[in-house]
Amino acid sequence: MIFKYTAVRARRVHAIMLIGFLVSGCTDQFTKTEPTLKDALDASAEELALSYLSMRHTVRFVAIGARTPVTIGNVTINKDNVEEYKAKYESRLSLYEQAIRQRGFKTVAGRYKGEATESCVRSNSLFAALMQQQKHTAVEITQDNMDAQVIVTVEQDGKESSLANPAAVAESAMAVNEATNSDYFFRGEIKSNVIVFNPDVSVLKTWPKWANPPSRKDLEKCVITLERI
Repeated sequence: MIFKYTAVRARRVHAIMLIGFLVSGCTDQFTKTEPTLKDALDASAEELALSYLSMRHTVRFVAIGARTPVTIGNVTINKDNVEEYKAKYESRLSLYEQAIRQRGFKTVAGRYKGEATESCVRSNSLFAALMQQQKHTAVEITQDNMDAQVIVTVEQDGKESSLANPAAVAESAMAVNEATNSDYFFRGEIKSNVIVFNPDVSVLKTWPKWANPPSRKDLEKCVITLERI
């Protein structure tokens, strides 16, 4: 029953936060100015992984502007300027990819067991809640260069259900995007056979108060640990 309850809640949050994404933009760490390769090479591995993963989503999302206007940050994209911004964001994504290739990235593919602290169940994240509510949840990480997926599998009523969360790796840092909420990211540190994640609290900046945001305290105390099997 835990999985069903949490999934319904997460879908409701996702619908709300998708609207938030339209008006708020993404988690690209360099959006205040157009980044250079030097900026990306000088950034922390965590910032680079987050920005690459966010921009990867943005490149796919911006194409919607050809059909209906969308807003990313303070820019409205429509059929008149969609090609301009598509080229701009693809160039930025390519720059981040180049920086990650130069700096390198860990190999994290494999099977893991996952668990999380109690506050994760109040994080309004299905990824985090499953880790906390179902101890030792089965997790598989697939990887293609710096691109990855964190696939969480749970069993209920004799049936298995999987949730694939997009991810990216830069050096020993790993970023994960909540599968049910495109604005929600996790920052991870790769330590030998363990990866430790924390929610990116910047999600609270754009989370409408009427949409029942999690508390900053709960996000700060939420720690997800994946241990390689």
